[in-house]
Order: sequence, then C-alpha cells, then structure tokens
Amino acid sequence: MLRSLKTLFRSGWWSFTLRTWASLMLALAIAFWSQIDAPASVGSTMMMLAQPLRGATLDKAFYRVTGTLIGGVVALFLVALCGQERLLLLGGCALWMTICAYIGTLQKGFRAYGSLLAGYVVALISVSNIDAPQQAFHVTIARVSSVMISVVSLAIVALLAGTPHVWRELTKGLQQANNRIRRDAELALTEQQPSLNAMETITLSSTVFSLVNQVYHARTELNKSRLRTKGAQVCLISMVTILSCCRSLMELMKRGHIHREVLELTTSDQNLPPSTNRRHVMARLLSQFYALDAPPALSRQDALRMERTANLFANRQNSRIGLNTLLKATPLNKTEGLTNFTFHPDHTAAFINAIRVLLCFSATAVLFLDSGIPHIATALSQCALLLNIAILRPDTASFGYAVLVGTPLGIITAGFTAFFVLPHITTFLGLSIVLLLHVGVVCQLILNPKTRSMGVHYGAFFFVFLGLNNHHNYSLSAFLDRNSFYFCAAIITALFLIFFFPPTPKKIRFRIALSIIRELDKQFKANAPAITPSLLSRKYDRLHQLYVTTKSITPYNPKHVAWKICERFISLADLTTAIAQLENDLQYAKTFPALRQLAKAAQGCLARTPRFSLPEHLSSMADMMLQKGTTEPGSDEHVAAALCAASMEETSFLLQKNRAALRHYGIGRTQ
Repeated sequence: MLRSLKTLFRSGWWSFTLRTWASLMLALAIAFWSQIDAPASVGSTMMMLAQPLRGATLDKAFYRVTGTLIGGVVALFLVALCGQERLLLLGGCALWMTICAYIGTLQKGFRAYGSLLAGYVVALISVSNIDAPQQAFHVTIARVSSVMISVVSLAIVALLAGTPHVWRELTKGLQQANNRIRRDAELALTEQQPSLNAMETITLSSTVFSLVNQVYHARTELNKSRLRTKGAQVCLISMVTILSCCRSLMELMKRGHIHREVLELTTSDQNLPPSTNRRHVMARLLSQFYALDAPPALSRQDALRMERTANLFANRQNSRIGLNTLLKATPLNKTEGLTNFTFHPDHTAAFINAIRVLLCFSATAVLFLDSGIPHIATALSQCALLLNIAILRPDTASFGYAVLVGTPLGIITAGFTAFFVLPHITTFLGLSIVLLLHVGVVCQLILNPKTRSMGVHYGAFFFVFLGLNNHHNYSLSAFLDRNSFYFCAAIITALFLIFFFPPTPKKIRFRIALSIIRELDKQFKANAPAITPSLLSRKYDRLHQLYVTTKSITPYNPKHVAWKICERFISLADLTTAIAQLENDLQYAKTFPALRQLAKAAQGCLARTPRFSLPEHLSSMADMMLQKGTTEPGSDEHVAAALCAASMEETSFLLQKNRAALRHYGIGRTQ
C-alpha cells in the first residue's frame, strides 16, 4: 500500500500536483488550527516554494527562512528608528531593497532568491504598516510563523512521499555527459583528421555547466553533503577542461605535423598510471618517448600534442574521482583544489536592477502615498515584492507581461471561488478538493517553461487575492477595494519591467563579450591571473551564457553572423586561458636554474612585445626551451621545458587565429 502510494507520488505532473497539494493542505490545517493572523501568506509561501525535486524544494525553503529572518530584523530596526518619519522609513526601505537587488543579481540559484527576499520582506512589514508602526512586531511574528509552518509542511511531505532526489538527476546527467565526453575525447585522440565539430564541444560544455545549480540543490539531500557536492564540482570542471583539450587537439591536427611516434603514444591512456597531475602524466609520456629506438627531435607541435593529451588524461581521472566522491563520499585528496567555483559577475545588470527597484519604488511611493487613499500602502508593498521577484528572471519584460496576465486571472479566479464556491463549502475537506483543482492548474503552468512565470504569480497570489483568513469576509466591496490595489500595483510594476532597460539576449551577449575583451586586455598588460579552477569556471560560465543567449537569438547555423561572433569570442576566451596557463608554466620553469633566464625573458616578451610580432617571438622561445630542457629526458626540468614550449605554441597559434579580432577590438600592445 505504502509502495503504491509512493509510486503515485513519483509520476510526473500528477506527482508534483499531489505533493504540492498535500503540503499546502497540511500547512493550511496547521495555520487554521494555530489561528495565525494571515493564513493567506501560508498558501502564497507554499506555492512559491513548489519545486518538482526534493533538493530544490529544501534549498529554496532554506533561503526563504534565511531571507525572511534577515528582512524581519531589518524591518523592525527601520520601524524602531524611523517609525514616526514616513519619508525616512520609505527611504530606508528603498535603500535596503536597492542593496539587496544588487547583491541578488550577482548571486546564483536560490541564493539570489534569499537576497531579494530579505529586501522585499522589509517593504511587506514596514511599508504595509506605515500608518500603524506599533503593529510591525506582530506582523513580523506572523510572517515568520507562516514561513516556518510552510517549510515544515514541505519537509514532512517530501520525506513521507518520496519526492524525487536532485542528486540522482545530477548523477544521471553527469554520467551521460561523461560517456559522451569520453567518446568525443577518443575521436579527438585517434582521428588524424577529426570529424568532431568545435561547436559540438561548446554545446556539450554548456550542457555540462547547466548542471551547476543541481549541485547546490543536492546539498540538502546527502549525508557528507559538503564533500560529495565538491566531488560533483570536480567532475564538472574536469569534464569541461577535457572538452577544451579536445578543441585544441582538433585544431592542432588540422594545422600541424605530428610525428608518428608521438601519435602512437598519445592515443590511449591504458599504459599510464592513475594520476591527477598533468605534470606527472607529461613526465611519463616524455620518458616513454625517449625510451624509443632513435626517437625524432621533439617539435613544438609534438610537445603541444603531448601536453594536451596529458591534461586530458589527468582530467579524465579527476572526473572519475569526482563522480566516485559524489556517489560514495570517497576522499578527493589532491583534486580538492578544483572545487573553487566562481561565476561571471554581471555588475551592469546588477546596477540596472538596483536602479529599477529604487526608481520604481520611489515613484510609486510618491504616487500612492500622496493620494491619501486608505490602505494604499498595500499596493506599494506589492510593487516592491514584484520588482524584486522579477530580478530572478533573465527577461524582466516577459515577467512583466506574465504579471499583466497572471494578476487579472488570479483576481477573477479568486472572485469566482470567493462568491460562488466557498459559500457552499462548510468543511476543510471541501476546501481541500477545491484547492486540488487550483494546485493542478498551477503545477501544469509551472512545469511549462513558457508559462512558468505566470503560473508562479497566479498560484502564489491567488490566496492573497482571495483574502483567505480564519474568518472569511464575503463582502464584495472589500474584495474589490483590496484587489484594485493589487491590480494597480501590477500595472505600474509591469510598465517599469517592460520599458525600463529590460535585459535582452543581445545586451547580455554584448556584456559577456565585453568582459572577455577586458580580461584579455588585462593579460596583455601583465595582469594575467593564474590558471585556477576559479578562472576556468568563470570562463565556462561565460561561454555557457554566451551559447544560451546566442541560441535564444537564432537557432544554430554556422553561416549566421550571430554564431560566427559566438565562435570568435569562444576563441578569445581560449586565448585568455592559454595565456594564463603559459604564465603558470613559466613560473614553474623559473624554479630551475637552467630555465630561469629564458622563462623571465618569455614573461617580459608577453608584457612588452606588440601583439602582431608576439607569435614569432613565442615560437622561437619555444624552440629554445625544448633545446635547454633535453639534458635529462623525463626529469622535472625537462617536463617544465616541454610544458612551457607547448603553452607557447598554443598561445602563438591562438594569437595568429585571433589576429583580426585583436586588431578590431584594440586588444594588446600595437607598438
């Protein structure tokens, strides 16, 4: 019986609907029994927290609690400090929401939700009670109570109903991507004329990096969650690094001549010992190469082929270790340093969102509070809420349209329910049946990406429009007065979201491209960052966003100008990491006396040589580095020299490949 019930709860839309409905009814039952002041806020909280997977639900609930507590404390502080001064109170609320909007835009996942929640909770508590500041403490307690009731109800239903786990979906996604990447790596290693398209690797790397949010959601589901999610991060960064190596190998095979002996050594890792260090794998490859009978002289292209292969083999092992850690909580050992994730910070979008919140809230406050209409502060607090929630959407204009549709739809549905359904219901069971239909519609809307924003808005605010309370008011005038404020707030907010600098894919793509140019320009000015997991994760986050925004502009077509621009900036991003890797290898080479002077000269060349003559200088220095490092084949000094030569060759090729782009965007020294 219990097993069949869990099976029913796990089957698609019906499963999501039943779990959400069960959580909602449990929360409402507790709210009505405890007689809290605003049962409608319990229903709104439940629908806002509705997620198909357990980890996502609990993760969002955690940040809901955290944001509510922070916002409640700040609201009480502002009321205590400025309770008798309306302008100071409104200015404090506007400033706090502006700060939260800026911070929230720079965050990822539900951290952003928690930051924005801390902002608009201040408005819901302090602004809605601006004429009765003595009620602020009671409102705060009621709001915190409703959130706690909702979170506890969600957790109970999620545990009893067997809600699907995020970490299982994450593991499945990582395994599928890992299998695909293994096939792509074999093609890049074994085919002398690779058929694998470079854009295919970018598409797959974007698919891999889209799993990042699931990593954070899985923390609420796992024992030893910190270690196991670190394993997932290691797996992610290792897989996208493998794809980067595949692109380099494909380019190398198209342009360079590789000796047959080197190709034979670098087609399989079956004879290599397990290692997570590219230097160790490179040392083994060099030792095997020089152990051959009459090995040919190692060229720059040979060194690059061996270095890319060594990096690929090492990261293949890292991905296995990371995936095993996710599954079995095994130690990460030396790969733990690969878990330092950073993301592309869009400060321009954060500034625009913060200014939008500040201006819209201020304009609405002037418009509403000077009108003298009773309870108009309710509409102002609703505007603050919608403005902050909109920041979570990549397209605020579409959310504005969703608000324009969802608000009247919710008001009409609430009116029909209030005056034609609720008068005929006398039991909690009858109410639960009515709400089951409502929850089913909302869940269907949420599961559809095109209607998700409207579904969340309609489902969450339905209970506010309905005015669900311990003693329901059937007054038509009260219903119209209350919802006229909400409708007015929706129109004003939607206008700001639609017309005040709405983000578009082209604008987002432009800012990503600009960030790539700025980072590359810094590297040419001797400010190159080290090649770290933070740099790699930031790079792939940019490329993921670049790919997604380009795809939203037009379907993939290699001849379309949008995709040509995308490929150009992917190549520039590769140049960024190539220069960072070269700087890292030169720093390592400086630890050997025989290589120190040449490594310093190469660093000076990067900082002072004009960009158009830099490839020739790097190529000649790569040949000199290979000659200096052959005194003891397979030694650390030899490995350092070979790695520097390979990085110089890669950087030289990417400089030549991006010659036109560097000139067009004015990157690097010209004289």
